[in-house]
Amino acid sequence: MLLTGCIAGCSRTEGTKSDPIISDSPREQILIHPDSFETSIGGFSGASYRVELQSDGTLQYKHNPQTFTSSPGTKIRRIKVTDKQWLEFRKALDDANVWAWKKDYTDPDVLDGTQWNLRIKYGDASALSHGSNAYPPKRDF
Repeated sequence: MLLTGCIAGCSRTEGTKSDPIISDSPREQILIHPDSFETSIGGFSGASYRVELQSDGTLQYKHNPQTFTSSPGTKIRRIKVTDKQWLEFRKALDDANVWAWKKDYTDPDVLDGTQWNLRIKYGDASALSHGSNAYPPKRDF
């Protein structure tokens, strides 16, 4: 649910100016905003999605309804994420315990199908995980 929730949550195109400032402390800001973030899910014969943190702090959201996001027909949007949204996302990451996910989830008995990846780094934690037709526990994914 975490990976698909992140991608589904990217439909918001911008935050509001009225969102509260979470903290003026540089240490807490590091925990709210990731240093790097990239996630994707999809496959050859179905919809694919990709979200990547850009150097300006926005997210680049790519969606192709028929195949990989590197193929023609991919739609690309930039999304501004508020501090409040980043904090909610970090809490979801912690709740899903992505920091303990295995590096590789692969079902060798299934060809093609769905591939996914998650790469995220904060000042205090990081996760690198990917899979092909296999996933972390359903309640977390």
